[in-house]
Amino acid sequence: MDVLRSPDYAERKAELTALGGLLTEAGAGRGSVALVSGPAGSGKTHLLQTFCKEAENSGALVLTAMASRAESGLPLGVMDQLFRCETLPAELRRRATALLAGEPSGARGPDAGPETMNQPSVEVANGLRSILLELSDRGPVVVGIDDLQYADGPSLQMLLFLQRRMKTSRVLLLLAELSTVRSPHPVFHAELFRQPNCRKIRLDLLSRSGVHTLIEARLGPAKARELTEAYHAASGGSPLFLTALLDDHEAAHRPGGEPAVPEPAASEAAFRTALTDCLYLAEPSALAVARAVAALGTAGSPALIGHALDMNTSTVEHAIASLAATGLLGPEDFRHPATRTAVLAETPPDTRHDLHLRVAAALHHAGAPPGPVAEQLCAAEQAPEAWMIGVLREAARGALAAGRRATACAYLDLALKECADRRQLAALTADRMRIEWQKSPLKAMRHVELLWEALRAGHLNGHDAGLLTRGLLWHGRYREAREALALWKAYGAASDPTESEELAALTTWMAYSHPSLMTSPGGTLATAPRTGPDAARPFGRHAVSVLYRLLADGAGEAAAARAEAILHSVVLGGATLESLHAALLTLLCADHPDKAAAWSDELLKEAEQHDAPMWQVVFAAMRADAAFRQGDMATAVRHGEAALARLPASAWGVAIGSPLAVLILATTMMGRHDEAVRYIRRPVPDTMFEARYGLHYLHARGHFHLATGRPAAALTDFESCGRLATAWKLDLPALIPWRGGAAEAALALGLTTRARALVEEQLTRPGTRQPRTRGTSLRLLAATGAPEDRPGLLRQAVELLRPDTGRFELARALADLRDAHEALGEREAAEEAGRRAAEMMASCQVPAEWARPEVVVRPAPAAPATAISAPSGVAPAASERAAGPAGPLKEPRPPAAEVLSDAERRVAELAAAGVTNRAIGRKLFITVSTVEQHLTRVYRKLDVSRRRDLAARLGLGAPDAESA
Repeated sequence: MDVLRSPDYAERKAELTALGGLLTEAGAGRGSVALVSGPAGSGKTHLLQTFCKEAENSGALVLTAMASRAESGLPLGVMDQLFRCETLPAELRRRATALLAGEPSGARGPDAGPETMNQPSVEVANGLRSILLELSDRGPVVVGIDDLQYADGPSLQMLLFLQRRMKTSRVLLLLAELSTVRSPHPVFHAELFRQPNCRKIRLDLLSRSGVHTLIEARLGPAKARELTEAYHAASGGSPLFLTALLDDHEAAHRPGGEPAVPEPAASEAAFRTALTDCLYLAEPSALAVARAVAALGTAGSPALIGHALDMNTSTVEHAIASLAATGLLGPEDFRHPATRTAVLAETPPDTRHDLHLRVAAALHHAGAPPGPVAEQLCAAEQAPEAWMIGVLREAARGALAAGRRATACAYLDLALKECADRRQLAALTADRMRIEWQKSPLKAMRHVELLWEALRAGHLNGHDAGLLTRGLLWHGRYREAREALALWKAYGAASDPTESEELAALTTWMAYSHPSLMTSPGGTLATAPRTGPDAARPFGRHAVSVLYRLLADGAGEAAAARAEAILHSVVLGGATLESLHAALLTLLCADHPDKAAAWSDELLKEAEQHDAPMWQVVFAAMRADAAFRQGDMATAVRHGEAALARLPASAWGVAIGSPLAVLILATTMMGRHDEAVRYIRRPVPDTMFEARYGLHYLHARGHFHLATGRPAAALTDFESCGRLATAWKLDLPALIPWRGGAAEAALALGLTTRARALVEEQLTRPGTRQPRTRGTSLRLLAATGAPEDRPGLLRQAVELLRPDTGRFELARALADLRDAHEALGEREAAEEAGRRAAEMMASCQVPAEWARPEVVVRPAPAAPATAISAPSGVAPAASERAAGPAGPLKEPRPPAAEVLSDAERRVAELAAAGVTNRAIGRKLFITVSTVEQHLTRVYRKLDVSRRRDLAARLGLGAPDAESA
């Protein structure tokens, strides 16, 4: 047979050869029957048609018929179709038609079995046999019948009658049927196979080699090597599915066609058509079971599928076996994941939704975890029963814990849509807000109104009331936050242990983050009640308590050790964010910015893995603060900018003061004043100055004023910061060293006595035994003392300050030590300190100018400091932001000084004070030539020709003592 050379029949050659042998025997007068069986899509029809065509080409007469499910109730329908073939001579066709028409109507029903035949049926069968014998006298006859599983009973009787009487005829009876777990015609098969002239041919699915051969024939060797493994797995070796996959591949890769898709493209048109054909051709229960498997995602539990479909388990098992035989199903699931999508897509929407709901109920009945049940409910797009709401909420919590935020939101959204209970609705809304808060604090606030109503109605528990209050605090809505706290307490929070603990944790956190709310009308700070020893408290409150005690008592290493223990034991999550933040802040205040930096990096990575921008900004801001304290200005700017970029400005609320403060400080110290101005002019909420973040902001802005020659404005900011810190009981130098900044501003104004008092007072505050805080204080104390006393104090400061925890402060102490030695004529000591200072400044990415001491001058009488009003006596940047670049950001100066650049002004002020060009160069770490060039430009701009005229043109008087 020529067809045997075709690659399309690589694994069907044995079957075709066997059929060819049977045809040869039939031609020799040895008639026989061949029954070809196989699963849906195995190529039975293709094989039958191909053989019949080859037989016809060889001279045989071919009569064919195809049974169908639609005609299975028509008595003798298959026989009628067979003997009406156009290949049958007209006279014989008329005889056959007359015979079949003569069968008494209703004598044999369509379901009649082959056990007995009545006399009229025997007469018809003999007549048909005579026709076949007449045909066989002319040559071999092939009678081919496809889809025998749908054949009617009377036709099957006739076939058995003919089989028993054709052993010496030249007739080959070729039958093809779908193999099923349970035969639709068991008696027919028993009778058929009882005869010696019957041959059974089974078509199996293609092997990997067969798949390779077919792909190679269509796409070439290279593609065959590339695609064989994937296509064999996806098709299961089914010729029907493999051909469809290849059709889809060619359609996707044809010139000018759609872009290439991932291999194999099992969701494309040809595959989906083949899949639908296969399911509808399979046994009736197979389609329903395939849909259930698609909905459930596994075929591993026939009992569960049976419960969902209201079908007995044995029927489900047979259907699963049938689907596995077609190549659709593997041991547990569809062989290719896209098959699941295709099966569900062809299912009508109402049927699909009802199926998912049934599967959800079956899973719940079987005790499945909430997640799989909730997945089915979401696919059903409904949750009509009360138990389903609780399952959706539990599943949302599990999904959130696993980092699947979108899935958790989908579960909660369905529960919110279906929930009718107001108390449960409030809890669900709080859960939804909690999830959204991780992504966008601004978007999460859309749930506030509903939670407000629930709180007023007493439907909100303590955990959710705390969430509402924290949201209001973040956005600076302090009046509403106070009201929420009052309502929470009014509904008995203090009497319930769980509610009391939650309230205590919140108020302790508020005491250091939003302290203005914790001050009663009488001015007393309302601290959180103590409910037991720290070891017995929840870890969240324990972490916050450690920080609060550190702020109150200035504890050092013990607090740092406890903070690290908390960081080791607490897992990052929405409920632990405050705890971790408090522990990091404790490390910073305990003079361990290196450890805080390392922990912040780790937590940042975790936050990024969770895709939680809210968590990321918290840890990025802490990382920036740690880097600044270490003296790593570039890293501080990088993390501060990253924090700002992760949330839009409108979502930041009052906490924006934290990253802005670090950015203002770092860019100021790096001499990038234009950038610092940009951060200062960024809008901030007025209520920021009622939170701790406002203190950091005021402290940073004060240093900017100080660095840009506005000591009076700087002193105003530092003192405003100090007043609030003292009132809020946050006056800890390790947290905000406002006295140090105020002392520097006082020194710049020539107020030496006042500066010394500020430094000495700072040294008496809790926590000043920590090396960084004490070293910085001693450096400032030296600046207020006599020249001969300064080296000793500065050497102590240098010994206390360490490069890993306070590099910038160490550099400044070394620069001051250099100047102190130089003033006493100790050149070698001065050069060594200067060298170390220069190296340290360079490592901080800070200009060398920061190494010089501030010039001690008194402001001209005509240039008073600009007063800035703000809430609670604070001096915020609101008016500065409203003004343009020429607004009150600059303290008034004599007009002549306005034309000078910052570098020119620094050189001019030193020259006016009588410092030589060489000394100016050493102090500013620039060459003598650069000093001379600056002075040349200064003389030209100020229209002076002598050095001694500079002081008058700059508005500088001789330094004098502080007046009382």
